[in-house]
Amino acid sequence: MVSDYIKLLLAILLETTGLYTLMQYPTVFGFIIYLFSHSIASYLLAITVAGILKIFYKYPYIHALILNFSIFFFLGPFAILFGVISVLIYTKISKVPAPVKEVDYEILFSVRVFSEKRRLGEGSLRFSKVKSLEEVVYFTKFYHPLTVRFFKQLLFSDNDELRLLANSYLKNAEKYLQELIYELERVLESQELGRDVKFFVCRALAFLNWDVYYLGFMEEQIAKKYLDNAKEYVIKALEIKEDPSLYLLMGRTELSSREYQRAYEHFKRALNLGMEPVKVLPYLLEALYKLRDFKELKQVSEKYIGTYSVNPKRMALISAWV
Repeated sequence: MVSDYIKLLLAILLETTGLYTLMQYPTVFGFIIYLFSHSIASYLLAITVAGILKIFYKYPYIHALILNFSIFFFLGPFAILFGVISVLIYTKISKVPAPVKEVDYEILFSVRVFSEKRRLGEGSLRFSKVKSLEEVVYFTKFYHPLTVRFFKQLLFSDNDELRLLANSYLKNAEKYLQELIYELERVLESQELGRDVKFFVCRALAFLNWDVYYLGFMEEQIAKKYLDNAKEYVIKALEIKEDPSLYLLMGRTELSSREYQRAYEHFKRALNLGMEPVKVLPYLLEALYKLRDFKELKQVSEKYIGTYSVNPKRMALISAWV
């Protein structure tokens, strides 16, 4: 925040200098000098406020910059003074430290937490008990592990229509993915492909095999084959061309295999190649948590402050360990 304070001091200095010049020389020349100083002061204050809005409220930087500059420029010296005071007060309030206690991590890791496993349908998704076909049909639009698990639960419903719907959903979703995999494997084996086309096919096969594993259609022992296939096709694709999304995918496969150090290295590589931090950070933080590298976890969280908050799933982890 030192640079922000310097910007605020410069804004005040420029604004007062411009006003003093205008008062001493109430001419066109004095007005031009004031206008120039006021414009720079408005811009410095606008970029400071825009930076705060971006970090704490995810407001688009360019939009905030234009809006704030317009306000400070057209409302004159009083807007500059009010803006500087507001920023100074806000930065003081936002830096109030939360009470912190030293944590004995060995004690935490030695404690075994007991919890009762809840059946899907006993929380917000209560359709297996409601037996409402119309409500359940809505979930056929989605492909997610929770949705797959939900329809697996419906296979044991007393309602014949729900059982048939669940069976149809699971069968068709799995069949669709496997048919895509079969067709792409056939293309890969039966034709002489150029580098770009081969890269595209291998990349697609990596993600499709991962989807079959991740969605959880099969038991763990059978699904592991698709996880291994996903890794194999990622490696083949990376031999042709580096792609940050493939390093992210490889990191996720390593997380699933409990190879946390390898997963961390792949996630870092994805970031270095330009992958959006918002897509990588949840998994990178999870890998660091599994490695118990809380020092690095804290450094990464501080470096990308504001980015991880869009993923609520990881906020409990961050709140506990950062």
